[in-house]
Amino acid sequence: MVPDKDLTIVFRSSPRLLGDVRAMIRSYLCNQGLDEDKIQEVVLAVDEACTNSIRHAYTGQEDKKLELSMNSGDGWIELELCDSGIPAPYDRVKRKSDEAIAAEVLTPGGLGMHLIYNVFDDVTFTPGEAEGNTIMMRLRCA
Repeated sequence: MVPDKDLTIVFRSSPRLLGDVRAMIRSYLCNQGLDEDKIQEVVLAVDEACTNSIRHAYTGQEDKKLELSMNSGDGWIELELCDSGIPAPYDRVKRKSDEAIAAEVLTPGGLGMHLIYNVFDDVTFTPGEAEGNTIMMRLRCA
């Protein structure tokens, strides 16, 4: 069987594991030839996506499953994160204005999504109807 993604990791929804997840993302991106500044941005943004899933979709439960897939090809690097938790309300995950967001307008958790949308060239967030969330984050690369 040939996998459809370069790399897929499944991990528990424990914040203690996020350091290991960040290291795997960093290693994958280094192998894709990204520069260090972009790697830092992407790692931080994906960490925010994982943290949002743990905090909001799983309400802090540490025994749930997250799945992160990484793939590259045709000028793109794709990172897809899936959970099976509480679907996010659309108004919390939709892209805000591209203009700088004033600090007084931000709500808790708002910076993470803003960061994700600004780091990646294409972001698709798909909350499930009854459960689960999927966020596809795509980055153009040379």
